[in-house]
Amino acid sequence: MRQAIAVMAPDGKILGADEHFFRHFYHLHVNRGLLKKFIYDAEHGRMISYEILKEENEQKNVYVQATALCNNEGVLQAIVVTYQHEPFIDMRLTSSLSSIASEFTFILSSDGEITYVSPSAQHVLKCKEEVCNHELFSFVHHDDIPILMEKLHMIYATKEKETTVECRWRTREGHFIWIYMHAQPLLNEKNEIEHVIVVAKDITKWKCCEEALAKLKNFDSLTDIPNRFYFETYVEHMIQQKKPFALCYIDFDKIKWINDRFSYQAGDFFLQEAVRRIQQHLQQEDFFARIGGDEFVIVLHDVNKETIVTRMEHLLQSFVEPFRYKKHVIQSGLSIGVTFFPQDGTDLDTLLKQADQALCYAKERGKGYHFYHPQQNRKTMIEQELPLALLNNQFYLCYQPKVSLDNKAIMGVEALMRWTHPTLGAISPLEFISIAEKNGFIFEITTWVLKEACRQVKQWQAHFPTLKLAVNLSPFLLNRKEFVTHVKNILQETQFPPNYLILEITESGLMENIETGKHILTELKQIGIQVAIDDFGTGFSSLAYIRNLPVSLLKIDRSFIRDITDNSKDATIVDTIIHLAKSLDLQVLAEGVERDEQVSLLQKMDCDFAQGFYFSQSLEAEKLLQWLEQHNQSKEALH
Repeated sequence: MRQAIAVMAPDGKILGADEHFFRHFYHLHVNRGLLKKFIYDAEHGRMISYEILKEENEQKNVYVQATALCNNEGVLQAIVVTYQHEPFIDMRLTSSLSSIASEFTFILSSDGEITYVSPSAQHVLKCKEEVCNHELFSFVHHDDIPILMEKLHMIYATKEKETTVECRWRTREGHFIWIYMHAQPLLNEKNEIEHVIVVAKDITKWKCCEEALAKLKNFDSLTDIPNRFYFETYVEHMIQQKKPFALCYIDFDKIKWINDRFSYQAGDFFLQEAVRRIQQHLQQEDFFARIGGDEFVIVLHDVNKETIVTRMEHLLQSFVEPFRYKKHVIQSGLSIGVTFFPQDGTDLDTLLKQADQALCYAKERGKGYHFYHPQQNRKTMIEQELPLALLNNQFYLCYQPKVSLDNKAIMGVEALMRWTHPTLGAISPLEFISIAEKNGFIFEITTWVLKEACRQVKQWQAHFPTLKLAVNLSPFLLNRKEFVTHVKNILQETQFPPNYLILEITESGLMENIETGKHILTELKQIGIQVAIDDFGTGFSSLAYIRNLPVSLLKIDRSFIRDITDNSKDATIVDTIIHLAKSLDLQVLAEGVERDEQVSLLQKMDCDFAQGFYFSQSLEAEKLLQWLEQHNQSKEALH
């Protein structure tokens, strides 16, 4: 049964009403005789009923209950009229009111005193019609009283047209229900508040739906702990508040094996039991969440390392006892990576990467937990960051001069790649080239180096026309037949002359890819490009195979040059290599030359070129240009 509420002035003017009244009962007020009867019955606290012609030839009873609102002198101020199509149940005679509507109505005076409580509210809340404010607010949940008082105070202070609030009320059974309250002031001709009508509705079911949706949004359905969305929201708030915390990244061992060996039900059982074991060791302020299949995180507010070590040991110990699923015994452990905010990272993505790196470090070394440390996790970071280095302009080139030992003229420069990472600092090619070769990124790196070096040296050739460029070639590229096409395109794009380009490949790398390598190097030679064997003497050290390859230059490894003046065996090896190379019409360059006596001995052995710190270390482009100019000036001055 649906009730309608209206508040009338003594002259019958509608001061306020709910939507149901205007939809179904407003037409009754054309009858002035009824209005007088409303006033009379309201003053005497009576209920009336009468028949109306709702539609053609259809009569229906409408039951009306009127309540008078009088001031302190007893003068009638307004009338609260309740309409419905069924008889009102006498609240004093029965407590079985299942037919009462879910809307409640309260009317407050100009002073904020409660002057009317609707029958439905009286029944649900088990209160009397005559109830003071203190008694009524005793039904409101203590956490919600401040917001309710604030909203009501705002209406009286500002005369707002209307306001709403949601709060919890205690029912006659003792439990709390959620009520949505809509308050509207009734103003007189002086724009003063005469009354405030509060219409409330039970929204407990809606709140339950909201809570269910919130749980689906924020909690993992299998383990009932926060999910990734909730975790990210929580940590972002912690970061904004600049509150220090430790992020522990947890990975359970053997979860895939459990799923494959037994069933996914067994895997689910294991995760639920594993979560339960971890929860037994958590403190009230800890935040525990599932962010992936078998990936979990704990946010600890205590950032003392000694305390965390103790807690990690307890977690590991809790997994010593095997898990029992039906008739099966499952033994599984866990690994944990720990990082700290803000000392290790200041954003969520960085912290997760660092914790994951620490986790991988722990798993690789069979240790249950590990604290993030930049140097220990350097290799993992290099692997992850390498594909982004080109996009982020973290690579740059240095150049080391090559000098003719005959007349000290500059033969050319070797392009050497460098990487400066924002957090790891300078990363040596010895660290990242092997990783690039392993993950296939070496192709992009080499083409970038080749294009950048060709562009730069082409500019220098305006002042140094005979300057040659040497670029290292990874043996992995000898299996990439399309590499030759890319080289042609780069030479055409940069307008770099092919006969001034030298591609250097290591001796051992060439021998590992001898068949395809020979074909690609032959194609490069046909373009006009020279090929050099780098680090000669450290691999097969055989000139027999070189005579069948399109090679024009041998670079003797620095390990033979270092002690050439003190070690007769090294001197003999170098001298033999030079003379055998000459017999095959190959030029020779000595690497790692650092002393004057090394230069003198190599000149006597008829070595063609040299490079090393004796002449110059590797220099960035601007400094190398200065070196080239100074070297030429010095050479001219000697002559």
